[in-house]
Amino acid sequence: MTTLNNLSLTELAELRTRGEFDAAALLESCVDRIVSREDDVQAFEYIDIDKLRATPLEATTSLLGTGLEGIPFGVKDLMDTCDMPTGWGSPIYTGRQAGRDAGCVAMLRACGAQVVGKTVTTEFACFFPGKTRNPRNPAHTPGGSSQGSAAAVADCMVPFALGTQTAASIIRPAAYCGVIGYKTSRGAFDLGGICSLSQTLDSLGFFVRDARDLGIIRSALMRGQHVGKSAQPARVGLVRTPHWEEASVVAREAVEGAAEKLSRAGVIIEELEVGPDDGALTDSHKVVMAYEAARARIFEYKNYPEQLSQQMISLIETGLALTATEYNNAIALAREWMLWLDDVLVGVDCLISPSTPGEAPAGLDSTGDPVFSRMWTLLGQPSINLPVGEGPNGMPIGIQLIGRNNHDDTLISHAAWMQPLIGCVVSLDRS
Repeated sequence: MTTLNNLSLTELAELRTRGEFDAAALLESCVDRIVSREDDVQAFEYIDIDKLRATPLEATTSLLGTGLEGIPFGVKDLMDTCDMPTGWGSPIYTGRQAGRDAGCVAMLRACGAQVVGKTVTTEFACFFPGKTRNPRNPAHTPGGSSQGSAAAVADCMVPFALGTQTAASIIRPAAYCGVIGYKTSRGAFDLGGICSLSQTLDSLGFFVRDARDLGIIRSALMRGQHVGKSAQPARVGLVRTPHWEEASVVAREAVEGAAEKLSRAGVIIEELEVGPDDGALTDSHKVVMAYEAARARIFEYKNYPEQLSQQMISLIETGLALTATEYNNAIALAREWMLWLDDVLVGVDCLISPSTPGEAPAGLDSTGDPVFSRMWTLLGQPSINLPVGEGPNGMPIGIQLIGRNNHDDTLISHAAWMQPLIGCVVSLDRS
């Protein structure tokens, strides 16, 4: 029998419609799952089980009707919470209390959703791993930097969780853990109260197990109308990217297999060249990220170098060595390519591309390679990881959908239509 913690937001909404939704029972089911699995997965940086069980749910009356009333969710420990510490993944800020919620957290609470706890982030949302293990196999990385949020949703601890992306911090952990991860169009949501790594690249995102759930969360944050429909795309562009040869055989087969299934369903597949690019966009992303991260984290570098990882020190020093001319050239290239991509996406409904080079690597010393998301993040596009199966090691494989900037609702509707077609496996079990 399916337990409440296994249900998606869409399934929980159906219970609500039938008058069968029980917020207290849902929370207890999620808490039971966390208690039974957290020692293995280590998805949470902060959680108070006793307080969760002792505190009655309180729904704010001013913003009811979003479908999130009484829904538990996880918050990446990069985002401020008024009642829980926010440490940004760094020992420098252990126990830090912000005294207020980040804007996105405050909005979701105002909609009646309940923060279960703070999920693990890598150090300042960069490359130094946190403690989280991949719920599919704890000997493998869950990805980074939103690793705790991806793992918590994959392990059915919560129906959804918040994350951020600066390089591949939503798409990669979603692909490695086997869930749906959505990175919003750049600037789509307020990032106030979220620790910044790169003002140009940082974007909000969500992890869910049903693509239809993305619209519920998005509409709640935007106070818009949630249509909740899936829509078949007429034309999809297959983009191998300049890094195609860096993808494993299984990752390439995942993209090509998804394209074949879409074609059989009547979708026109058009193979697109990214353009005369030899990886310049990926290199430009690295320049922008390092340059801005150095300026965002210069205080810690100057005052607490002994408490920074070598990865963070190297990134900051790389950024400090870059000139303003190099940075401005990278920004200019991105703007040029944004215009190109806008033209491309007039002719197709969305693009498909690899999410990662392959399955989650074994070992916990690295969070994996962000190579297949860097260019799309630089260009500010909305993107979604859809799990499409497993690789030879039994770990999840995903494909990445890329949409037109500020047309997120359209991309979500296409993802919802594609999800059952391409055979996603998005839960460890449904028992």
